[in-house]
Amino acid sequence: MNRIEMKRYYRPGMILPLAAAAIALSFTGCVKRELEIRPDEGYARIVLEWGGDDRPRSARYLFYDATGKMVKEVTGLTDGFEGTLPVGTYRVVVHNEDALQVDYRGIDRYETAEVFARPTSYSDGVHAMSGESCVLEPQMVFGTGACNEADEIVIRQCDTTRMTVTPVELTRSVRFLFTVTGVDRVNSFTGVLQGVVSGVFLCSGKYNSSTSCTVEFEASPATRAAALEYVADVGVFSLLTTTQSSAGTNKMTVTLTLSDGSRSTGTFDLTETLQKIILGNEGQYPLHIPVDITLRVEPLGRLSATVEPWDNSGSGGGNPRPQP
Repeated sequence: MNRIEMKRYYRPGMILPLAAAAIALSFTGCVKRELEIRPDEGYARIVLEWGGDDRPRSARYLFYDATGKMVKEVTGLTDGFEGTLPVGTYRVVVHNEDALQVDYRGIDRYETAEVFARPTSYSDGVHAMSGESCVLEPQMVFGTGACNEADEIVIRQCDTTRMTVTPVELTRSVRFLFTVTGVDRVNSFTGVLQGVVSGVFLCSGKYNSSTSCTVEFEASPATRAAALEYVADVGVFSLLTTTQSSAGTNKMTVTLTLSDGSRSTGTFDLTETLQKIILGNEGQYPLHIPVDITLRVEPLGRLSATVEPWDNSGSGGGNPRPQP
């Protein structure tokens, strides 16, 4: 009976046409992946690059429709995204998932998706500056709101869209180089930096300057040989000072605990010095913002300062300051 059924449905004359049809189908470029796409969908392949950093990072992809509403979220990606999307036009936000001391908000809308520094409390004995909130230092934050080829991703019916995305570094480091004069020894060196940007909008890379925050830091001896030279690297998204800012936009409060247990405290304006750095860097902050500060401990514990951009053009091998 089995032989009878086989003969009934697969007569010898039918085998050759069926084989020929299968071969022809294979040459049309219609592979299994594409056959699984529904008529109202297309396929997207968005490769992830880390801009020369060879250490893989886990990334989150957020897809937004033409109205700016988030319609798809994919996490844990290391090489990129491959999958289907309904036919239409999309925008994408991509950020690494191993950023430190930050959080995310407003991700339901493309224009409000933001990475921000987590708030924290001031240390004991440190006074809040003008009531501003204190935040942690953001570290290792990368993100972007567009693909390299275009701002938008167009998904066509039963077609494949290929693009590449390269998240960029969104944080900067302010390096303070301190020289302390007027005393022989300093037991501890702490400070508060005012006028810090709270976050970055991932769609554009623009900083959220609607509020001003502060960051606490501790300075360490710069070298063993120079006990009264100190350095502090402070991580920030950016600073509020621009070339048009008024005096007092960025200030710093420094507290020195001296060898006899007394404290010397002073508050200094950094705005003019930061403007010089911006003008010397084609109108932008560099990724590493160098500031040179000379502190003078005066009678009655008062502290005065001279603040200048650090000149890194010297030819010597001094650390941290090149020697003339």
